[in-house]
Amino acid sequence: MVRLSKEIREQKYARLLLEVGVNLQVGQKLLIEAEPYHWEFLNVVAEEAYKMGASYVLVEANHTGLIKARIQHGAEDDLNQLVSWTDKKYRSLISEGWARLKFFGPTDPSAMSLLDSDKLGIIQKAHSISIKPVSDAGGAGKVTWSVAVLPTPAWAAKVFGGEPSAEVEERLWDDIVKILNLEADDPSAYWRNKCDLLKKRCEVLSGLNLAEIRFIGPGTDLVVKCIAGSKWMGGGIPTAADDGKVFMPNLPTEECFTTPNRRGTEGRMQVVRPVDVMGTTVTGAWFEFEDGKVISYGAATNKSALDDFFAMCPNAGYLGEIALVDSTSPIFETGNIYHCILYDENACCHVALGSAYPVPVEGSSDMTDVEKMAEGINVSIVHMDFMIGGHDVDVMGYDGLGKEIPLIVDGKFVL
Repeated sequence: MVRLSKEIREQKYARLLLEVGVNLQVGQKLLIEAEPYHWEFLNVVAEEAYKMGASYVLVEANHTGLIKARIQHGAEDDLNQLVSWTDKKYRSLISEGWARLKFFGPTDPSAMSLLDSDKLGIIQKAHSISIKPVSDAGGAGKVTWSVAVLPTPAWAAKVFGGEPSAEVEERLWDDIVKILNLEADDPSAYWRNKCDLLKKRCEVLSGLNLAEIRFIGPGTDLVVKCIAGSKWMGGGIPTAADDGKVFMPNLPTEECFTTPNRRGTEGRMQVVRPVDVMGTTVTGAWFEFEDGKVISYGAATNKSALDDFFAMCPNAGYLGEIALVDSTSPIFETGNIYHCILYDENACCHVALGSAYPVPVEGSSDMTDVEKMAEGINVSIVHMDFMIGGHDVDVMGYDGLGKEIPLIVDGKFVL
């Protein structure tokens, strides 16, 4: 295999994230969040952003070592403290219409799991509460945002096994190049076409006016009620300005998603891929629902991380998203577990516990949190995806009269 040169690879990736991911506009400000390890690539992104007309690029780099130092040596009474200008910064991101680009690429993937979970929970809860307005604005299309990945030797070693090295990091880059089709002459055009395909699939799903979705497979028999009139969305999210522009919150993306009725989930689901919860990898998780809420749960490993997750917010036990992905996903086809929710959730069908993306529900952008809850839209300070799909999981839809409509059979869309 002939690899792209590092320079070409980075330039293509940066342009894809800016052109399609956040859909950066002339005069728009850009916030980039990543670990310091990625400084060299972040400079490439900033350079390309200024070429495209960005008025200002701000890079915020953080490292798990700083959180470790705070937990080990900081006073526990101070762990919920944020700097005084944090809220003002977040309000500015919204009012000034910034674009926000966030990278997953840990230099030490296991660092968070070794920290005191109670203290880490205090820090994460304070951050979640503070940034909720930005998350809500992003879900409503008022802030354009995108999440992407950048390999590190340690993360690559977690994916493929062995010891961290430059060679295994390049192996992970090879997967990313293939999944994102960066070898194409114009990766942005490829993803715009993918966006159109997902939109057409969503139009078909929306036209079915489904009342319920049922997932059936080993360890899973889950029925999720839909909100009447809610749309299915995929590929891109329209901006709140309603100017025809869209942005792609996840790159890559393979999903069609909607907002379920928080009060209408029944049954059991078996999670088929590991999920990092509160900094700890949870395997073999399962959940049982009644009247919309998780009433029982467990895991093969690290159930305590789920305990910490549910303790974060009283609405963490309700669904906020259901997403359909079939086994033609290039991520699924690699056969790899990436230990990164962005990639693993785009390998198969998944649901999210916690906060909903309200955009699929008409008029939701103008609703208060109380009104959203009354409509069945879950409101929470957390959002965590759990994968429940695969070759042996079928997905059925049911209209208002109870007619069964096969959606995914043997892992593939049959619409």
